[in-house]
Parts: sequence; structure tokens; C-alpha cells
Amino acid sequence: MPTHGNAWERNLISSSQKPSSILPVQALLIDLDDTLLDDRAATQHALRAFVAAHNQALPLADEADAMARWRRIMAAHRPRHERGEISFVEQRRARVRDFLALELNDSAADAAFEPYRLAYESAWSPVPEYSEFLRRTALRPKVIVTNGDRSQQLRKIEVTGLAEHFLGVVTPEDCGQWKPNPMMFSAALAKLNVEPSTCLMIGDDPVRDIEPARRLGMRTFCVSTGHRDRSLLHALAMAT
Repeated sequence: MPTHGNAWERNLISSSQKPSSILPVQALLIDLDDTLLDDRAATQHALRAFVAAHNQALPLADEADAMARWRRIMAAHRPRHERGEISFVEQRRARVRDFLALELNDSAADAAFEPYRLAYESAWSPVPEYSEFLRRTALRPKVIVTNGDRSQQLRKIEVTGLAEHFLGVVTPEDCGQWKPNPMMFSAALAKLNVEPSTCLMIGDDPVRDIEPARRLGMRTFCVSTGHRDRSLLHALAMAT
């Protein structure tokens, strides 16, 4: 999910929607969270369950304030995970300890996180326009490029019925790098066996999804929840 919003990035969103090549799009690279799946809604649902389960340990807080705090804590620990300093599970435990402001051993932190995990997984669902998007791109090979934990992302794809529509999934565990490193995109292009100029990258993060793909020579489309002219279906105009 993008956390950026300066003028440079707004200009990038606008310019990234202009085709960089007259060649027809042969294949698609697509981000997962908040592009194909509504991760924002799932996170909100999970945090409500987490706060309700730990209401005695937490001061009463506005839901928006709780979400803002949760995202700040995520932003603090995610870079440590990306640098390889802590594992996916360890960064999850660190988030729980910080949010609850409690000294918890690993087992206690895992148990405390369980209401969040169960609610989060129960809320995995595609964005509303995904069925029509997949129908209209059925003849184009597609690969998902995601920064998420591989095992978790594969479960999301399987549970939501997306697996049969994609040739593969590229995660940091597959190539040793995270978006925006171009190796992530190059690995996906290799799976598709296409040149960048004939590929469209669709994502929701201007810095991690759009800019690196554009630099490789792909055309790009930046989706944004709540903006009708930047929905997944509007990306199809770039594929014609």
C-alpha cells in the first residue's frame, strides 16, 4: 500500500498513464494488495477484531487513530524485515508488542495476534471489478508481483480464486529483492517471456510499482481505491 503523496508522485501517477510504446500489450504484471485484493478493508476489519479482543489492555481510542497508529508501527518494522534483520513472524510479533505496549514472549505475542489473523484472513476479497477485469484479459498471460510474504500471498490467491488466472507469482523470496528493485519485475518478465515494451504493470504504489516498471520500459497504470477513473477496469485502456 502506498504511503506517499508528494507532488512528484502525483505527477508520476499522471505521466505513468501515458503509453510509452505503440506496441500492443502482450502480457500483464499486477500487484496484489490494494490492486487485485481489497487489503485496506481487510486490515480495517482485522484491526477492529484485534482492538476488541484486547480492549482491557488498550485505552479507548478512535478507530481512525488506532488505524493510524497501527500503520505507523507497520512502517517502523517493515524496513527491518525487508533488510533481513527480522523474519516475517518476528516483525508481526514486534507490531503486537508495540501496539499493546506490553512485554510479551513469542508465544504470548503469537496468541495476542490470533484475533487479528483470523479476522484478516476471513476478510480477504477481490476488488469489485476483478471478475470483469479477468474476463476481459483472459487471453493475456498475467503474473502477480507482490512484496508480501510468499506463503501468505499464495493463500490469499488460492482462497480468493485468483490462482487459475495467473501464470505465476513473484515475491521477494523468489529473487532476493523487494519492489522497487527492478529484479522483481525482471523475474516476472522472465516468467512471461516478453519484452518490457509489450507489458503493462498495474499497481497502487507510485514508488514501488509504477516508477521501476516505467524505468524498465513498461507502460504502467496506477490504481487508486475510491477514484473511479483509476480503477482496475480503467487500466484496460492501456492494454489496447
